[in-house]
Amino acid sequence: MTENDKRHVNSDRSGRSRSTAPVTSADATAPAAGPPATDLVVIGGGPAGLFAALTAARAGLRATVLEAGGDMGQSLCPRVVARLKGRTVREAEKFRLQCPRCDCLTGLGGAAFHFDTNLGYIAALTRSKIEAAGDGTTRSYSGLERALGSFDRAQDLIAEVYRTMFALGLPEAGAAHQQDGSELQLECGVFEHVDTAQSQSVTVDVALDVIANLCAELADAGSQVLLRHRATEVLRQEDGTFLVRAQSADGLVELHAPAVVVATGKLGLPWVQEVIRANGVRHRPARRVDVGVRLETSQQDMAPLLDSCHNPKLSFLNDRGEAVRTFCVCGGGRVMQYSFLGAVALDGQHCLNQPTSRSNMGILTTVDVPEGEDGTDYARRFATRVAEYGGGRPVVCTVDELRGAAAAGEPSTSLIDYRHGNLRDCLPESVVRDVLEMVDRLNALHPGLVPGTATVAAPVVERLFPDLELSGDMESSVPGLYFVGDSSSKIIGITYGAATGIAAARSVAARLAPALTGGGR
Repeated sequence: MTENDKRHVNSDRSGRSRSTAPVTSADATAPAAGPPATDLVVIGGGPAGLFAALTAARAGLRATVLEAGGDMGQSLCPRVVARLKGRTVREAEKFRLQCPRCDCLTGLGGAAFHFDTNLGYIAALTRSKIEAAGDGTTRSYSGLERALGSFDRAQDLIAEVYRTMFALGLPEAGAAHQQDGSELQLECGVFEHVDTAQSQSVTVDVALDVIANLCAELADAGSQVLLRHRATEVLRQEDGTFLVRAQSADGLVELHAPAVVVATGKLGLPWVQEVIRANGVRHRPARRVDVGVRLETSQQDMAPLLDSCHNPKLSFLNDRGEAVRTFCVCGGGRVMQYSFLGAVALDGQHCLNQPTSRSNMGILTTVDVPEGEDGTDYARRFATRVAEYGGGRPVVCTVDELRGAAAAGEPSTSLIDYRHGNLRDCLPESVVRDVLEMVDRLNALHPGLVPGTATVAAPVVERLFPDLELSGDMESSVPGLYFVGDSSSKIIGITYGAATGIAAARSVAARLAPALTGGGR
């Protein structure tokens, strides 16, 4: 074993041991004698991929995870690293002020775990989204329920995700994270649907422990994580198995396996499209995509909304019958930006250990893409139009400016590099109307919640993968090829992604069980 192959263990300020390197070397490659034996190749080391690998390993399979980035500890934002090492965030901020956008979105653990984040439901799954029913009524639904085919099954898998995370070191949520939102429910007559389900947050330092413990269990079970291995091809062979090629620092690596789980995040969209085409996976253009903005105001302004529930989901149908909703509420957080499809995109960042004086939330419209259009292309054009107007940067204006008022100075925002311009000039008119109606409804719920000086930033794009034909086990039309998490086109989020990873791995294990028990090894 080389020095790079050894697991390095440091001690954090709490005295706990923490692995700062993964199960295998960041530059590990296939042995010279041939490709490593594996039952399942998992592409992507985020929550969906890691839970797929862990589930397979617990079922007696040998899983190989290909992660394009490095270890989680190596790819964290310098601000976060400074805090974990006991230095001030401000000290690290000096080195980030000119960073045009975040580049800390790859690496073991996935983009979400690289920042303090919200895990989602801890008590019970809810139907948090709405849509117009055929009879003119409004119905609620859960994306995970639809992906897995059953509400009960979806709820059971969410519970399994939490049991696993608790066993891996996630502390159970305290009372501060378990507001029931009853006050908001009683007050609310201005939204067509309100979801205030209990949820749990997780900080980066806890996530480091959870991921390290998960990887240690994978290693003990004979599975492996290959870091800095970027998958380049997935090809189904005549015998029904798969050839997977990946590029590493030492050259090309080839693996053969009876099953593959694709678990890439949003940034993997172009590559997933190639895999779909190369293998003839049945799909259709995305018929719905989520596009919108991040709304940001002071933490004090938004407090009345967040006092009863720290992640409320509020929805209504616009005049076109499309759902408009709040998304990813970050109390005391900041807005972050990252490079996406040649443009730029925004997301919310939770700052649980070092809260800011601001809070932000997404406002998204689930656009029903016109017949004949590809939803993925629609979302790309949405992001590109804003980026072109912003000179390659996101665009920020105030709510008053979005209503048509003249600019009254530079807006107050947590974004570092942006263009101050009127979003009316680069957003579809329909989206502008939806954002302003959401603002009006929020102010009807709590007067003064969103002042005219609050900022609106764009673009935000979600759920833009092609609409894949998948079974309830997340298996595509190509037997043995699964798509989970973001790349499934069905769901997003940590717990949802992990649940789909479990479902896929259990399907693989059931298929390979006869070979395992019959001396196939």
